[in-house]
Amino acid sequence: MNKRFLMIGLLAATIASAEEKAIRLEESVITSEDSEATIADIPKNITVLTGEEIIQRGAQTVSEALKLVSSVTVRDMGGADAQFDMRGQGATSKSNVIVLLDGAPLNSIDMSGYKTSQIPVDTIERIEVIPSGGSVLYGDGAIGGTINIVTKAPLDKANYGNVGLEVGSYGMFKKEVGYGTKIGEKLLVEVDYLDRKKDAYRDYQKDNLESFGLRTKYNLENGYLGLKYNYSKTDFRSAGALTKEEVNQDREQSIFSPMVWRVDGRTEKNNFSGDYVYNINSDLEFKLLGTYTDENYYSNSSNYKTNILYLKPQMKYLYNKNGYLVIGTDYYNGETKIFKGNDLKKESFGGYLINSYTYDNKFKFTQGYRRQNIEYKNNEVNSRVNFENEKFKEDALELTASYLYSESGSTYLSYTKGFRTPNTDELACWTHKKDFEAQKSETYELGIKDFIGNTYASGSIFYIETKSELYLDKEEKDSEHRWGHNANYDGTTKRKGAEMSLEHYFDKLTISESLTYMETEFKEGKEIPGVPKVKAVLNLNYRITDKLTFNNSWEYYGKMYANSDEENKGEKVDDYILSGISLNYNFGNGLVINGGINNLFNEKYYEYVGYGVKGNSYYPAAERNYYAGFKYNF
Repeated sequence: MNKRFLMIGLLAATIASAEEKAIRLEESVITSEDSEATIADIPKNITVLTGEEIIQRGAQTVSEALKLVSSVTVRDMGGADAQFDMRGQGATSKSNVIVLLDGAPLNSIDMSGYKTSQIPVDTIERIEVIPSGGSVLYGDGAIGGTINIVTKAPLDKANYGNVGLEVGSYGMFKKEVGYGTKIGEKLLVEVDYLDRKKDAYRDYQKDNLESFGLRTKYNLENGYLGLKYNYSKTDFRSAGALTKEEVNQDREQSIFSPMVWRVDGRTEKNNFSGDYVYNINSDLEFKLLGTYTDENYYSNSSNYKTNILYLKPQMKYLYNKNGYLVIGTDYYNGETKIFKGNDLKKESFGGYLINSYTYDNKFKFTQGYRRQNIEYKNNEVNSRVNFENEKFKEDALELTASYLYSESGSTYLSYTKGFRTPNTDELACWTHKKDFEAQKSETYELGIKDFIGNTYASGSIFYIETKSELYLDKEEKDSEHRWGHNANYDGTTKRKGAEMSLEHYFDKLTISESLTYMETEFKEGKEIPGVPKVKAVLNLNYRITDKLTFNNSWEYYGKMYANSDEENKGEKVDDYILSGISLNYNFGNGLVINGGINNLFNEKYYEYVGYGVKGNSYYPAAERNYYAGFKYNF
C-alpha cells in the first residue's frame, strides 16, 4: 500500500504543468572552495536544506532533517548520536564523512565522531550536503563528503526575539526563547535558550537536551568579526539491542543482561568559535576561523574528557575577472583523557591550494591540492592501547571541469583523491599482524544540473575505488578485544552509483523527488553492510492559503545487510517506507502554530540492525507519533 502511494506521488510530479519558475540554481552556498557561490557554479551534486524546509518537515534534530536527503543514510543507535553515511561508507561513516558547524569540523579524534543532537534546529540557516567533496579543503576524513551546518547570523534590528513551546508523543516537551538586539551602529547580539525533554519510544530510553547560545557580529568597514559561544548538556539512556524473538514479543522493551549494552550517561559541551573576514582590497580577502571545544562524557560504561582546538587562516585572491586563487592552512589539536586510563592526542597541520578559472563564460576549471601531516600520541602503552606514537603524511587532490551549455544548464566532470587516517580508537585496537596505513580513495564523477520548464534537475554518476580500507577484523580476537581488531583491508573496495533529484515548482505546490542507487563490493564480491542499494525521497509542500501550509514527506530504504556483516552471512534487513505529514499556520502577527504525525502508516522498522555471533540484533524505531506547538516571533 505504501509503495503505491509513493509511485502515485512520483507520477503526479512528473505530469504536472508549470505555473512558475524558482531560482534554486541561484541559491548561495559555501562551496568546496570555502567561498560564497551558487549551486550552478559548484561542480558537485550538492543538496541544500533551508531552515524553513527543516521546520516545515517537522525535524527535531539534524539527523531527522538529513533523513530527507537521498544521498545520506542516517544511522541511529538507540540514544547514541546518529552517524551519516554518504556513498556507501558503511560502518566507519563517522570517520569517513566530515560534519561542519559554520565551516569548522565537529569530528572528534576517536570513534565518537560528531555530535549533532546538541544543535538546536531552530538556529539553523541551512544544511549543505556535498557528497565526495572537501578532501582538499578539510583533508583527513572527507572521502565520503562533507555536511556543513550553517547557523543563523544575528539580525541588524534593534529588538527582536521569539518564544516557543512544543509537545509530542513519548513525553516530548520542548520550550525555547531567544532575543536579539543592536548595540550602537556596528554590534549585533543574539542569545537563545532551549530545553527539550523526551522519554523516547522504548523502555529505559531518554534523550534530554539543554542548550544556551550567544552569537555576536561586529561589522567593520571592510569586513566583520563574529564570536559565538554555545553550552549544551545532554542526559541520555540507550535501551540496547533486542533479538528477533524479543522484538516479536515486545518492540518497546529493554532487556538487561551482561550481553546487552545499555548506556546511561551525560555529556556537557562548551564550544567557542570566532571568524574574522577582512577585505584588504577588491581583489584580496583574508579569513580566519577558530574554534575551541571541551566536552565531558560520563556514563556507566566509560568516562572521558575531550579538548579540540582548530585554526584556519585563508587568503583568496582574484587575479582577474575570470579566475581566483585560494591559499590556506589549518591546525588541529585534539586530546582525549580517559579517566583512570590513557591520554590520547592527535595533532595535525595541513596546507592547501585551490585555483579556479573560467574561460569564455562557459568553461570552468578547478584544481586543488593539500598536504597534511598528522601525528597521534599515547601516554601509556598497555594491553588495551598498544601504540605510542604514529605519524602520517598524506596528500589530497581535486580536479574538476564544468561546461555551461545554456543560461541555466551545466555539466561537469570531477576527480578527487582523498584519505583517512585511523582514529585513536582504531589505533588502540589494532591488529598485531599489520602496520598502520591511511585509507586512500579515488572518486570519479560525471554530473549535470539544469532548469527545464518549472523543474530544477540535477544528477550524477560516480565510481569510487578505495585502497587499504579501515575495518574491524573479527577473525582476530583476544581477551581484551573480544569483538576483533582493526586493520587495513588488503584488497580494493569499490562503490559505484547514481544520484538524481528533481524539484518542481507550481503556483502553490512544490514537489521534490530524489533517488540514490548504490552498488558496493568489499571482500571478494561481498556487499558493504549497512548500505541500502536504493534510497528514495519524495516531498510535497502545498500552500493551502497564504497562512496555511501542508507538508507530506516519503522515504524509501532498500534491503541491506546488517551493520558489521562484512561476510554477508546474515539475513538482509527488509526494505521499508516512511511517511510524515505536518501543518503550519502563520497568523501574520508573529504567531505560528504547527503540528504533525511521524511514521504516518505505523511502519515497523529499525533505527539500527547489527550482526554478531548469534545473528542480527535490532534497535526498534518509533511507531506512529504526534507533535504540536507554537512559536511567537516579535
